[in-house]
Order: sequence, then structure tokens, then C-alpha cells
Amino acid sequence: MPNTLSLSRAARLAGVSRGELQKRIRQEGAKTFEGQLTVEILLQLYPHIDLQADPVLERVRRIKANAKPKRHYSDGWMPDPVVLMSRLKDFQHTLVQTKSALNASEGLIQEVLGELRAAEEAPEPALRGAVKQCIQQLEKAMQRVERVEDARAALFAKDAMLKIVSSSIRLLPSGHEFFLEGNDSILDAGLKAGLYIDYGCSSGNCGACKCKVVSGAVRKLREHDYVLSAREQEEGYILACSNTAISDLVIEAREAGVEEELPYQEIRAQVRKIELIDERTALVNIQTPRTHSLRFKAGQQVRLTAEDGCGIELSIASCPCDGRHLQFIVMSKPEDPFCQLVFDKRLLKQTVLLQGPTGGFVLQEDSTAPALFLARGEGFAPIKSLVEQAITIDNAEGLQLILVGGYPASSPLDNLCRSWADSLDNFVYTRIAADAPPDEALELLQAAIGADSRTQVYLAGPGGWLEELLQAGPIDTSAWHTQAID
Repeated sequence: MPNTLSLSRAARLAGVSRGELQKRIRQEGAKTFEGQLTVEILLQLYPHIDLQADPVLERVRRIKANAKPKRHYSDGWMPDPVVLMSRLKDFQHTLVQTKSALNASEGLIQEVLGELRAAEEAPEPALRGAVKQCIQQLEKAMQRVERVEDARAALFAKDAMLKIVSSSIRLLPSGHEFFLEGNDSILDAGLKAGLYIDYGCSSGNCGACKCKVVSGAVRKLREHDYVLSAREQEEGYILACSNTAISDLVIEAREAGVEEELPYQEIRAQVRKIELIDERTALVNIQTPRTHSLRFKAGQQVRLTAEDGCGIELSIASCPCDGRHLQFIVMSKPEDPFCQLVFDKRLLKQTVLLQGPTGGFVLQEDSTAPALFLARGEGFAPIKSLVEQAITIDNAEGLQLILVGGYPASSPLDNLCRSWADSLDNFVYTRIAADAPPDEALELLQAAIGADSRTQVYLAGPGGWLEELLQAGPIDTSAWHTQAID
């Protein structure tokens, strides 16, 4: 079989999203081999790949900065010196092997040329003519090797350079692949990629993130209290929260599937910031202890209980890739004591009890079909979480967000939606008036779906409005994913 690339790595080399690559493969009818494609096919699909410029790093950094900021993680996108030197040594080994193969090929060609020149002295005219033609062809080929830049070789060099600054990690048995950049741990990189890898404390105390390295090399980032037995260490077991990748890795790790329930958790966390978006909307930021992150799926809810005992059930408005820094969108309800605590800002710096997660309004992560999101009011909280997860996974061919009502211009939530559209080539953002009738929203949905019946549709908003919307037209909405917020 020819040399192949995983779809994730091929998308990086082409400078496009994985969803865009998958769409192009489907449109062109290109052949893949068990989720991989050849360098030749990649160059056929994207013949104008810029083989000199860095293909993705600047794009990835821009998206992270604008569309899905990670200010709580390390700002460094380069690995630390020890890891960098290890990867450079691996790169040196690759170059030595490649140069050795090239030298062997050149030696073989020179040897064949010598034998052909000797055979050129043979008495038979026809044989001499054939030998002379072979010599000329080989000499021309050697000249081309010296003069012409091989696109496949340039792609190989670009891939090798990418491996210096980031490592590819493939999980077994799921086959999911993600990239580790900078000084992230394996666990952090997996969570940033939108994967539900098992973990508990994320600080080396519980051992829930224990996994087995099948191939590749790792480096310990920090010491951990959880003790791995001598046998486990011999078999290649590590803690994902305490190790980073030196080379590309294949590891065995347990993941939660879309339908699988995550464990019920109770965590005491602190309200770090309350931001009033307008007179009816507040954005609440809550931070869990360093030793206890919340495991949840995008779109799920938790119950929050304040110190005085009043509580509320809210959808989490942030990405599961960061279980310590959680966001919630709270709408003003004068009769609700918890909402009063929020809008009076008396909840600020309080310790609240988080209980959950619950709910099945989750992203169909393995689907490569376009995803369409529509939200109104508090429904934007679970939709925001789903969108951030979809951006993180980078699997859908296209993403569209329709927001009913929207938020004041230049507010954090409005800026966030606009940054998604500005930073992502496959993202479309549309706003419609808050008082728009349901049939107008439904018509917009139908137009956005178009002829692609594969589109995954996610709707969230007030229960009455949502029911009215689903009954507004003859379109079949049975396969849509809905979340009523009351």
C-alpha cells in the first residue's frame, strides 16, 4: 500500500478543517483507505497547497484566540526545551533514514548505469540501441532529481516540521486522533480536542486517567501521588494528566460515548465573575477546585445551589474541554431567588454546589454532516456549548448558527458569535429579530438545510416557542435534536 496520511494530518497539511477535507473527498469521489488517504490523492484534491508557508499553525492560533479562547491554558504553543530536543532528535533520525535511502537509490542507479554502459559494447545493434536509450532516460531522471522540487518531498518535509511542534495521538479502541501542542498534558490535549477521556482530579491523585502507551514516547510533566505498580509501568501504563508526548503516540484509553452517561458528581465551586450582558441577561463564571474538574458533555445541565440553599438548574454554556472554568447564562426572573442573587451580584465570590450532569441534548460527534444550530434566550447556553464542542472536534463539513434576538453589539456573547464567523471558513452566523414569528425561523432553517438531508439540526429555547416552531410547517422535524428551556 502507498504511504498514507490520517485525515486529521492531511487536513493540517492542506490548511483546511477536517470537515472541509471530508466534504471535498465526498464531492470528488476520492478513494480512502480505512480513514487514510495517500499523498498523491491529497495533492490531487488540493494542487495549490502552499508548500513553503506554514500550513496551519497561524490558522490554529487565530481560531483559538478569537473563536474559542483558551486563556486558562498555557499561552505557549511551542513545547518546552526538553521535549523540543527529543522531537528534533527523532526528526534527525528520520532525516538520516531518508538520506540513507536516497543514497542507496543513487548508488543503485549508478551501478545500473555502469552495467548498462558495459552492455552498450555488446555486438547486437538492437541491444546497443535499447541500452543507449535506457542510459539516456536514467541520466535525464538523475538531472530532474537535482533540479525539480518534488511536491511529495515538500509535503513530507512540511509534515516532518509539524511533528516537531505538535504530536499526533491516536486512541484505541475508538480510533480518534488529536494533536498535542505546546506543553499540554495528554489529558488536556484530548479534552481540548473534544474527547470524553476518563479522568477525575486531573492532578495525579485519583488515577482515573490511567492509560497504556502502545507506541511512541512520553515525558513526565509532574510527579503524581497515584502509584502505578511496577507491572503497570513495565506494560506502559501512565497517567494522561501528568505526561506529555515526545513523539506521535498510540494509546489505549477509555472514552465515554455519546449515549453513555457520565458519573454523577457533586463539586463545591466558587463564583469568580458575574457580567451583565443587558438588563435581562447575565454571564456567570464559576471555577471548580484544582483537584476536581467537572466532567460533562456539551449541552448538559447541572443544578447550582447557593450558600443560602436556593438553587436552579442551568445548562452549561462552556466547552467540556475545560471542566474547571464553567460558564452559565442566567435570565432575569424577579420571582426566582437565585436569579436575584445573580443580578444583585450577591452571588459573587460565594461557594456554590454543582450537582450533575444531566440531559441528553448532546452533539453527534462522529457525524461529518453539516450542523445547524438555532437558539433563543437561555437556549443559547447549551447551543454555545455545542458549537464550541463542534469547533473543537472539527469534524462537521459546515456549521451554521441562527440566533433569535441576539445580544447587544460589542457585548461578550455578540463578539463571540461574530468571531466564530470571522475566524472559521465553514461557519455562518445569522441573527433574526426576537419577535420574529416561528414560521419565519422555520423558513430560515429550511433554507439553511437546503437539499442536504444529512444536516444535523439542534434547537434550544423556551418550551412554548419551541413547540410552536416545530409545528409551524410541513417539514419533518422528528430527527431534530431539541432542548426546551423553561
